[in-house]
Amino acid sequence: MSGLLDKANETAKAAENESPSIEAVVDVSEDEAIDKRILIGLQVVGIVALISSLFWLVQTGWLYATAMDYMIAIMLMLFGWVLYNGSDYISDSGLSNVKMLITAVAFVGLFVFTALGTMFMNAGGGVTIASVELDGKNDEIDLSFYGPSGMSYTIEVFVDGVVEYTHDDEIDRDRGSHSIALDEFWAGNAMDMNENNQVSYEIKVTSEDGEESFTFGDILNREIDTGFVKVGEVFWNDDDGTKEYTGITVEMILGIGDPDASFDFSNGFFTGTTPMPIESDWSATLTVKRGSSVEYQYSTIQANEGIVNGVGEFWFDWVRMPGTSAGDLAKDDFYSGDGCYTFEVEIVNVLGDTYTDSSSQIEFFWDSNEAESDPDNHQNAEAC
Repeated sequence: MSGLLDKANETAKAAENESPSIEAVVDVSEDEAIDKRILIGLQVVGIVALISSLFWLVQTGWLYATAMDYMIAIMLMLFGWVLYNGSDYISDSGLSNVKMLITAVAFVGLFVFTALGTMFMNAGGGVTIASVELDGKNDEIDLSFYGPSGMSYTIEVFVDGVVEYTHDDEIDRDRGSHSIALDEFWAGNAMDMNENNQVSYEIKVTSEDGEESFTFGDILNREIDTGFVKVGEVFWNDDDGTKEYTGITVEMILGIGDPDASFDFSNGFFTGTTPMPIESDWSATLTVKRGSSVEYQYSTIQANEGIVNGVGEFWFDWVRMPGTSAGDLAKDDFYSGDGCYTFEVEIVNVLGDTYTDSSSQIEFFWDSNEAESDPDNHQNAEAC
């Protein structure tokens, strides 16, 4: 019996000793599976990066590739090659010089083949439109074309289906370009503030082997027609509960207001519908009036693509106007007693008409509030 018991104990000890080695095998297998997944993942990402570089060339190179386009494509290709070969770091074999050389030849070969192929994609075809871009600084559109060397072509700009501008040109090598001042064909904003179409703008290029057209109204909102003002009342609260007003903060917003922008001001806050700010060139003058009397006039501001140096970015949202005292429009500079004040905005567009917006009319109750000690009887500024 003692012999059987000893044998059973030895068997149990042997089983215990074998257990760690089994777990180690399992752990090693799991690690190998994880490493394999990472290796495959890196290789897949490397291939995807290579394909992306080739796709970049096909999409941009054959139209109007620039040095930057080729640089981006090359960086994508190199990134893919590094990932594909770097995956060997996690394998037992380590980096393979032979594999690195073979993949380098394959990657570069595919890249060069694609780059050369883009040069002949348009061979024998007509002139195509590569790009239509807005140059807001010079108020013009910059056009780029691609086609067979020496081919003549005609550019036409249509406004609501009617030709408003034409130009004849010839492809130099495999590319062409032309700039057109916006005032050559301008007929108003392409869209209103709700992005409903107002005016249709289209460019057409015609050559001996066909024609191609492209609409570009999405870049032709240039005319400001609405200017609103909102204010913040600046005051001190005295110990006895009365107020002492010192001025106002003034913020202005400019943009496309047709058809739904509306001014309203209640309980010290703007409660209307703002116009849609846009990037454009204009000058604006804000005047504070009471009735027909001019109480204060700001210096005229000039915007380049909606940005006024030293004031702010009107292409984006409300902008605070400069003040006369600590950033505020001081009370002594405009206030002549309780009543309705009109904040009139005159807008002169570089491209388009001149507009005067007198919608911003705000009533102040400063004299009555300062004379009233009960805060419950104080009135905030509101729309007239």
